[in-house]
Amino acid sequence: RSPVDPAVQEEARPDYDRNPAPEYPARAKQLGFEGTVLLNVKVNPAGGVDDVKIAASSGYSLLDQSALRSVKAWLFKPGRRGDQPVAAWVQVPVRYTLAPPDSRRP
Repeated sequence: RSPVDPAVQEEARPDYDRNPAPEYPARAKQLGFEGTVLLNVKVNPAGGVDDVKIAASSGYSLLDQSALRSVKAWLFKPGRRGDQPVAAWVQVPVRYTLAPPDSRRP
């Protein structure tokens, strides 16, 4: 569970429309590595990233490091206390899967 400030009324969240997908390392693809990296991200009041820590590893350093590099550069919608933006922690899962997009649909 991510550290949460009880005074934050609205949690920070990634601005997925503006953030590029994390790079899938070529070597990880060659080796068939898949997994999910769970990151704890400290978002500042301007929506930038102040800190990123791995909460749960994918089991592969190549994937973990790619997720860290990517999310450090992301933009977020900051947490809010009332109408004021505030610094807040949020958990962000980054999934790496080799399945073609059409095969992931039920």
